[in-house]
Order: sequence, then C-alpha cells, then structure tokens
Amino acid sequence: MTAISGETPAGIVMNEAIELAIAEKSPYPEASMFIDADTPYTERDIAHAFAKGLAAVVVSADGSTRIIRSETAAS
Repeated sequence: MTAISGETPAGIVMNEAIELAIAEKSPYPEASMFIDADTPYTERDIAHAFAKGLAAVVVSADGSTRIIRSETAAS
C-alpha cells in the first residue's frame, strides 16, 4: 500500500487500512494507492496508480472511499 503521506484523508485511511490488514480484515486490495480526492492532482495520481498496476483508493474529505481498479490493477 502506498499513499501521499501526511495527515490527509488518504493518509488517515491508509493507516487504518494497515491496521485492518494486520487483523486480516482490510476491505482494500493489497496492491493499492491511497489518493486524496478533490485535489488538482487526483486524476494524475489515479493514472499513476494504474501505470504501476495498483488499484486506486480515492478518499474524500469526509473519509469515504471509492476503490477504482484499472484492467491491469492487481486485486
């Protein structure tokens, strides 16, 4: 799992996802990039995740998530 670091919504959700993965209860694909929604770079970051074969977990300011997979992203 990778994310844009810091105390952003994506960073917070990624940290929660790590804890859930340790407990084997994560709802997110193991090969994911956590991306903040509503930034000027969101689309670019999603494309970057897809280019690396990752799913994109797009996180809104309220902490809600949307998992987006490309055709080549690992599940």
